[in-house]
Amino acid sequence: MACIKCKKPVKANITHIGGSLCPDCFSIIIKKRVRKSLRKNDWITPKDKVLVIDNATIKAKIGIHILDSIFEKSHFKIDVKKGTIAKAKQLAKGYNKIVIPWNADDEVEQYLDALFNSKKIPKTKYIKLLISISDEELEQYAKANKIKGKKKVKSALGKKIDALEKRYPGSKFGLLKSLEA
Repeated sequence: MACIKCKKPVKANITHIGGSLCPDCFSIIIKKRVRKSLRKNDWITPKDKVLVIDNATIKAKIGIHILDSIFEKSHFKIDVKKGTIAKAKQLAKGYNKIVIPWNADDEVEQYLDALFNSKKIPKTKYIKLLISISDEELEQYAKANKIKGKKKVKSALGKKIDALEKRYPGSKFGLLKSLEA
C-alpha cells in the first residue's frame, strides 16, 4: 500500500484519517492537529510561562516531543517537571499555563464515567495538548518517531469504549465533538 499523500510505502493504517499514510505524513498530520488546537483555543502565548507535566507515560513523552518541534524556532520558555496530574497544582508554582498528558480517550472516558455514575464532570484549567488525538494514533506516532514511555492500563470502561470504536469507527471522536458542544 502507498501513502495517500507522498506515495511512500505504508506500515500502518489509521482508519479514521481517510486512508493509509506513511510515518512521516502521519506525524505531520498529528502535529498539525496539535497546532490547530493550540491556535483555536489560544492556549499558549509568548508571555506565558509554561510547565509540562511528565508522568513518564507515552502521552507525556509525545506531548513534550510535539511541543519541542512546534516551538523549536521560537522564544517560548517551556519547562518540564516529573510528576503526576494529581500533583500538577503543587508543581505549578510560578507558572501560568500547565500542560498535562491527556488525550481524546481520557476525555471521553472521564465524560462517560461521570455520565454513567451521576458524577459532576470536573472542570480543569490545564492544557490538554493531545485532546484531538486517540490512543491508537499516539501509539502510531510513538512508533514513527521512536518515542518510548509507559502505557496507561485501560480501565474496564476504556476497554468498552475501544470495543465501541472498533465496531463503529469514529465514535470516540463523535463523543468528543458532542462534549465540546
